Amino acid sequence: MQKHIPEYIFNKFKYISINLKDFLGGMVDEEDYIKTRKDSLGRVILQWPELIFLKMDMGYYADYLLKFSLYSRRMILMEDEIIGFSQQQLYSFYGISHDTIRRYLGKTKEKVRKKHKPKIRDITRHSNVAKEVVSFLAILSRVPFSWVEEESPEQLWTIQHFSYLDDSKKSLAWLKNELEDLPLAKSIHDVRGIIINQGVANSLYLRIEWVKGGLIIEVFNPNCTIGEIVPLIKLLQKYNYAFGYMDTVITTQKNFTFIINLKNNSPICLPMEFKSLECTF
Repeated sequence: MQKHIPEYIFNKFKYISINLKDFLGGMVDEEDYIKTRKDSLGRVILQWPELIFLKMDMGYYADYLLKFSLYSRRMILMEDEIIGFSQQQLYSFYGISHDTIRRYLGKTKEKVRKKHKPKIRDITRHSNVAKEVVSFLAILSRVPFSWVEEESPEQLWTIQHFSYLDDSKKSLAWLKNELEDLPLAKSIHDVRGIIINQGVANSLYLRIEWVKGGLIIEVFNPNCTIGEIVPLIKLLQKYNYAFGYMDTVITTQKNFTFIINLKNNSPICLPMEFKSLECTF
């Protein structure tokens, strides 16, 4: 059953609220809704302000994403408002070419209708894009792997795709060194999926984002407890950080998060998904 999205969210972006309401209400289909983001040449280049404000409530945001086909969901989850990088930056920073993105997105609905239907099964559905690339994009957009792989993804938080990432297994000492070197990289913007499996009792699956001379460390472990993040707490004690959790598209999954602001730098703008917690340690 479709949830009702509060009026205060629509009021954040009035100029497209009618199209959004009609889309969520089933009165406008996916194709017509996406056309509102296209320029005169049919390119999807206009901004998606609703992607920011829908994340004020991740339950509504999840419902919104699930209304799209896999093709459109992948496209939306690559928008700057979601991942913080343009497609040009994905190429410049990470070598993800426009051809790779095209193959990742797959063919449009019109082209899919014309495709020969295999008699047994279609093994070309994902266009042979490396799992490392798909995993990285899932971590960038903070959704489970199945949400960028399946038309009807499972409602389950997963971390297995971290193992597809190159050079992802690190030690707690490695993270300590990264923190000490952080002032040397004030202008860098980078996101990595890291498995801390040395120096800890239980492996920690982290999404680490370097931004504006600060750091956002988000713990992706399913149903994580405070006890599991004690090594992180001890490591970060000398830093000025905000502590809380990030809501996710899986309503039962809350990711513990540390947001570190270095002195003499502009403070990091807190993500819409972030909820602060009183720090008692």
